[in-house]
Amino acid sequence: MPRTTREPDIDEGLHPEGPSAADLDRFGDEFRTCAECGHRFYDQSELCPRCGCPVMHEESRTPKWVVITIAVVLIVFVLALVF
Repeated sequence: MPRTTREPDIDEGLHPEGPSAADLDRFGDEFRTCAECGHRFYDQSELCPRCGCPVMHEESRTPKWVVITIAVVLIVFVLALVF
């Protein structure tokens, strides 16, 4: 009797209410690569364990032009109330 092997289903073993296998492939990497030495390390580290290079975390910052525009509008508004 020939032995048949089947390919495992990509979603096999995943919790039905959890992330899909595609999401895990896309977002599930727990490691990052150091920009200086190329060493792969845990993504929540603050420094590369090999070279000590600080990790640049992606921050969502408000663009400078938005801050300046809001400041100018507020100043004009306050001046309009005073005079």
